[in-house]
Amino acid sequence: MASRRKINAGWLALQRERYGPAYRYIPPDDIREAGSYVPGVLKKMGMEAESRLSDITACWEEVAGKANADHSRPGRWERGVLTIYVDHHLWLAELQRFAACALEKRLREKFGARAVRKLRFEIDPEKD
Repeated sequence: MASRRKINAGWLALQRERYGPAYRYIPPDDIREAGSYVPGVLKKMGMEAESRLSDITACWEEVAGKANADHSRPGRWERGVLTIYVDHHLWLAELQRFAACALEKRLREKFGARAVRKLRFEIDPEKD
């Protein structure tokens, strides 16, 4: 176990006077990048689904392939279940039968195993 460095009491008192009594010294080895806090903050604010969906949408053509991406789009993401909207019932059957496993595998490789646990296919409600 690493030894803790002793903090100068006068310096700490000055920092608490400057920043308030709640000031807490954080050793340099405990400092993390601000971006590492973003997923947790989004989850607490209930915005994890929008963030995850926008990440998947941004690379949808790369993940699904040009032909599949022309007829489908990510629709919703809820607790690891990605709903994919498809523009025609023939493409819906095609994707369910032949592309679901490959899509799931590519999404897990790109976003992690816990990001997409299951795929669900539906007719796109905006394509009426």
